[in-house]
Amino acid sequence: MNIIDPHLHFFDLIKGDYTWLKDNPPNWPNIEKIRQDHLPEALLSNTQVNLRGCVHVEAGFDNNNPQRELDWLQDILPNLPYKAVAYAPIDADKSEFRHQLNALSHTHLVALRDITEGADAARLLSPNVADNIALLHQQNYHFEAQFEFANHPVAQRLYEIYSAIPDATLVLNHAGFMERSGAWQSAIDTLSKLNNCTIKFSGHEMLDSPLCPTEQLAILLDAFGEDRVMLASNHPVCLIQRNFDQQWQHYFNVVSQIAPTAWHKLSYENAKHLYQFAL
Repeated sequence: MNIIDPHLHFFDLIKGDYTWLKDNPPNWPNIEKIRQDHLPEALLSNTQVNLRGCVHVEAGFDNNNPQRELDWLQDILPNLPYKAVAYAPIDADKSEFRHQLNALSHTHLVALRDITEGADAARLLSPNVADNIALLHQQNYHFEAQFEFANHPVAQRLYEIYSAIPDATLVLNHAGFMERSGAWQSAIDTLSKLNNCTIKFSGHEMLDSPLCPTEQLAILLDAFGEDRVMLASNHPVCLIQRNFDQQWQHYFNVVSQIAPTAWHKLSYENAKHLYQFAL
């Protein structure tokens, strides 16, 4: 099983801050399996899943100096092709955002993420966001948005921003947290109209009542098409339900039920193309 994982995290609890995990951990099942070091060797020694490349998404290593995480990744990932998604507050004042972006320097850096779940999603409505996304695009980076699709005003605002800069790339993390009873259809209808928008099928383990995975994937494929959906493990948070191997086997089973010919695109080719892996 050759895959590129476009959304995972490595942890070193001694070298990094991870205050969200150390000091005030989420009320997740199996939290003690997650609240420990997670380094690449455990995944590279795998015999069932061949990790050909990965996208490391910031995990609170040091939000005051996110460059530290990029430097650390360089040390722990010398033999695995990877890309990095760093942290910066997307609603920061334009000059401050430019300063923070200029302070980030790494050959593997491709994007920024700023978690805006729940009430924090209101920050995506800040007038600064459009300018900051435009600056990211100018510097050949993209933004990875993480919010609930039930938040219709935010989905509409992102649609307006990216409609105005159609060459910019928008990546939606964790499929917008689609709960069974959630009002997510409007956001999917809106955001899927953006040809520059790609969505990750991941993060289901963090939800209380996620939509059935086969139903959810069918909805995403119907809306975004096979070329704009990526499977992602969310390791090690996936340990809430499954280990890394089990997560990818689960995805294989889901895809086999509804779109077996799309497996290579969803597990490898789409991530390779979007994140520009030279494999």
